[in-house]
Amino acid sequence: MGTAASNLRLWLAPWRWWGAALGKLSRVPPDREKHPFDRAHGVDTDGLIYADPEAEGHASGRHNAGYYATAPSLFHGAMALWRGTLPETGYALEDYTLVDIGCGKGRVLMLASEYAFTEIVGVELNPDLARVARKNLSRFGQRRWLGLRGSKFRTRVTDRVRIIEGDALTVPLPDGPVALFYFNSFEREMAEMWLARLGEITRERTAPLDLIYIHPEFDAMVRQVPGMRVTAEEEIAFSEEDAEADVFGVSSDRCAVYRLPKPA
Repeated sequence: MGTAASNLRLWLAPWRWWGAALGKLSRVPPDREKHPFDRAHGVDTDGLIYADPEAEGHASGRHNAGYYATAPSLFHGAMALWRGTLPETGYALEDYTLVDIGCGKGRVLMLASEYAFTEIVGVELNPDLARVARKNLSRFGQRRWLGLRGSKFRTRVTDRVRIIEGDALTVPLPDGPVALFYFNSFEREMAEMWLARLGEITRERTAPLDLIYIHPEFDAMVRQVPGMRVTAEEEIAFSEEDAEADVFGVSSDRCAVYRLPKPA
């Protein structure tokens, strides 16, 4: 990540911690314009919402890092970076299931529907965010259906996208090729447990498990997972509209792609 952006996020970290500790919600001011993605598709994915450990009603809730939607240009840049690593696997994007860990309001799920994944799955512990995500997907899907009517691409978004309301530590992953999209959904303790689980389940898998990690705060921890290796890293520039809409005032973010290959 760029120095300026990194310093800004470090400066904001204490306030972020207190917001979570006090169970507060930090949201984008109501007078702020919606993100262009939301205006274009009639959905609600915007906002900066910190986790409320007391409201989750789940042991893993206290380790959640809250919600902030991925910028569309950052997502597409991450997809391009990851796709560049696929030739070594022998698989194509169409063979993969994309799993968004901590899908929040579902922006990544909607963006991912533009790609020919076998399936797209969102995992979200917070029932309120999961409810908003389902509503967003319905609206997005209806608009896409109307906009693409008469073309050959008439598969409804909701036919390929589903949301699992549950704990990322226990949600099963499909056995085929899987790409995990992750944007620092957990604090350190939960991230350690989640990465340990990935290392365990890989031994029983028959296909690669890829991790597309945005703003890889725990990069060193990821690299310690047995068999895990980095396949690509890049600082991805935001589009002008995404940079203008960013709450943190940054114009780029780092993406790292890791891979746990199938057992020999």
